[in-house]
Amino acid sequence: MGAALRVDVLSDLHPMADLLARCPGMTKEHVYYLEQQGYLQPVKQRHGKIQRNLYTTAQLELVAAIWRHRQAGIPPREAYRRALREQARGQLSMWPEGDAEGET
Repeated sequence: MGAALRVDVLSDLHPMADLLARCPGMTKEHVYYLEQQGYLQPVKQRHGKIQRNLYTTAQLELVAAIWRHRQAGIPPREAYRRALREQARGQLSMWPEGDAEGET
């Protein structure tokens, strides 16, 4: 069962290329900024001297929501706050800001 659990955990991890593919226009520097600000905590995977950052599916969805808000001109901290609120509702990217649950 331990091997099956490990495979399930690893299948939920994605490289930065997957994250960038979901967020057109986003660069590695944008992702590093989110990490430096503490908005994103990747899983570190070492291959000898090389270390890769891997991201969960939930993190990919969160970053996509942050990026959508950033593209609309919202400052990083507020974009992160809005994306977290959407994630908590389980409604990432379902409604434009202000259309869900009677918000304006």
